Order: sequence, then structure tokens, then C-alpha cells
Amino acid sequence: MEEEVTFDSDGIQLAATFYKSDTAKGRLPGIVLGHGFAGARYPKMARRLADLGYAVLSIDFRGYGQSGGERGRVMAREQVSDFKNSVTYLSNRPDIDADRIGIIGSSLGGSIAIMATPEDPRIKFCVAGCPIAKGDTTFRLQYDTEAKFKAFLERVAQARAKGEKLARFEIVFIPENLRSNLPKGTPMEFSPDTVDGFLSLNPLETVSRIAPRPLFIIHAEDDHVVPVEDAQELARRAGPDCKLEIIAKGDHFIFGMDSVIDSIANWLLQHQPPGKAA
Repeated sequence: MEEEVTFDSDGIQLAATFYKSDTAKGRLPGIVLGHGFAGARYPKMARRLADLGYAVLSIDFRGYGQSGGERGRVMAREQVSDFKNSVTYLSNRPDIDADRIGIIGSSLGGSIAIMATPEDPRIKFCVAGCPIAKGDTTFRLQYDTEAKFKAFLERVAQARAKGEKLARFEIVFIPENLRSNLPKGTPMEFSPDTVDGFLSLNPLETVSRIAPRPLFIIHAEDDHVVPVEDAQELARRAGPDCKLEIIAKGDHFIFGMDSVIDSIANWLLQHQPPGKAA
């Protein structure tokens, strides 16, 4: 079963697809699936997890896809709130076991998942794919000298003063050979506020507070958008309740890969089997 749903998040209507197996019975463990900066929904992963006995809510964060909110404005704190309000939506459904809800996020969404989980005890498990460890570090890798970084901040200030937008690749650069992975309709211009949102992104400060809840981080060694070292440092700080899996190939857009979906599915089956209450 696939159902298009909407629900409130801080006065904004979020759009999502709710997935569960047609043969599912009783109250199911729920998963909120959150996208990255590009806005992909990952239907193949959602359907696979639903077939295994999970209920999956694949959301558009505010400002993306069919959700309300200002287009081209991406703020970490607001996306944390969207995750938490998505958990509330699942908790209120009669077909969901409110004591068995977790979140999965990719790229920026993985970072947001790591930030949201410590704040909400209702979130029982967390999966992050190719997460950014710290927004400031990401910008400094892209603008890799002090002069370049200063010029970027000046460009942001000028755009703010003139009421202009910034191009997507000024904020998150994606090599040309990977740009075909961007979904149709993805925003290509962003407000200067989005840079503030990235600068406030700091899952390194929160990841140690997820324990003892289980955390799974998966990242590609050849990622050209977010370096694999981000995942390694996050896992180190997370401690023994975190599993880190580094795959050799896949670059940044790994959530559509069968092998990655299998890894996430197998981890979920181990830590939150759909047929067993927590």
C-alpha cells in the first residue's frame, strides 16, 4: 500500500508517501525517511523496507517537493523539527507502534537525523547515509583557502543585501558527472539564509548523545561531495552503539543502490525486527 499524506509541521503542511505491505497486520514499527539537499524520495528503499514489515513515511522537508514552505530556504533547525513532527504523525496512526519508531536520512538528511535523535526520546534508532559532520568544515573544503572562504562569505553578504539568491553549486558543489542524480524539480537557487543553516549544522556535537540507542552510518569511500572522514569522525564520537560501514564504490548518491538498501535492511532486522516489540 502506498498512500499520499499531508500533516502539520510548525504550521507548514508537509507532504509524504506512506508505505506498508498489503499483507501487514497489527501495529508496525515506523520509519521516517528523510532526503538530502537534492530532495530525492528513495521509493525503492521505502518499498523494500515496507515489504520486510516496516511502515515507512518518506517525506519532503519543508520547501521541497509537494511540501509547503519557502523554496530555496534550508535551515537545519527547521528540518530537525520536520523530522520530529513526522514522528508525531506516525505516533498518532493506529497502525504504528509508537514505541518502535526510527529515522533514516541521506547526506544533509543524515546529518539532520543525527541532530534530531538526541532531542526526541521517541526516536529509537537512527540511520545516516553519507552524513556531513559539520557545515563549516564542508564549506572550507569547497573554499579551501582563507581567501576563498572570505570571498564566499562576502558573496553571501552581497546576495543578502541585494535580495538575491545563490546558485545551488555555490553552496554544495557536485561534480558534473554526478549531477544526473539530482531529481527532477530540485531547487537550483537558494536564499543566503541557507548558508546560515549550513553553518549551524553540527552533528558532531550531538552524535554522542544518541547512545544507547543504535546508530548506523554508511558512507562511500569514493564520495566526492562529502568526504568519508566525516562518517569516520561521527562514528568515533558516537561510541560502541554505532556501526560504521564504508563501501568502496558508490560516490555520494548511494541510497538507490541495492547493496546499500540491503545493508540498511539487515541492520534494521537485527536492531528492530518488525515482528517483535521493543
